[in-house]
Amino acid sequence: MLQLLTVLLLPVIIYSTAYAQADTTLKNTLPAGGKMVNGKPVGKGWVDMLANVNDWNFENTFWQLSNHMLHGSIGKEKEHHYSYTKKVYTDFELNVMIKMVGDEDANSGVCIRINPTSWDDAPGYQIDMGKGYWGSLWEERRGNMVQKFPDALVPKIVKFNDWNHYYIVAKGHHIQAWLNGVKTIDMVHDAGFSSGNIGFQLCHLHNPTVVDVKSLYVREIK
Repeated sequence: MLQLLTVLLLPVIIYSTAYAQADTTLKNTLPAGGKMVNGKPVGKGWVDMLANVNDWNFENTFWQLSNHMLHGSIGKEKEHHYSYTKKVYTDFELNVMIKMVGDEDANSGVCIRINPTSWDDAPGYQIDMGKGYWGSLWEERRGNMVQKFPDALVPKIVKFNDWNHYYIVAKGHHIQAWLNGVKTIDMVHDAGFSSGNIGFQLCHLHNPTVVDVKSLYVREIK
């Protein structure tokens, strides 16, 4: 009987762990590394990732990079369309100012440690954006929802169809993220990739969606 109860309870325990939240108080706890002034992070060591189009992989049909602005747009395509860095990153801090415009089903994500095999297939993490996903940690084509931020709290911190700030720290298997100063992700996920590209997703099967990135800075952790 004890073995049977263990088997029955195990899925419940796993589900609860995946959806656990470190902090839902909505307090602004943004660390120093996430402080931005005039669209630029404070401190030394930050690299502007929007300075050179040659540092990126993307399809010109869906993405363009000019004048320090990465712009993506998609209709109701059957496949995803990713943009991502040519460089592979391991441990880092990331500051992103991003705007997603579309209807209530618009969906995108800030991708970290992805390992793309095609424009459509990019397994790895997404610091997610969209209905049911804002502020959550998603693992594309692998673990799916790793840590979900409560939907009821999303309208209190997200600026819909406007600019939002993500500050992300990836060190070892510990992933943390702040959305507009509020910590929404704090997870040690041993099953995830420890390195990969940084990028953005245009999600398939949704109505027209436009994604703009006007600030993107990385600081590697040695």
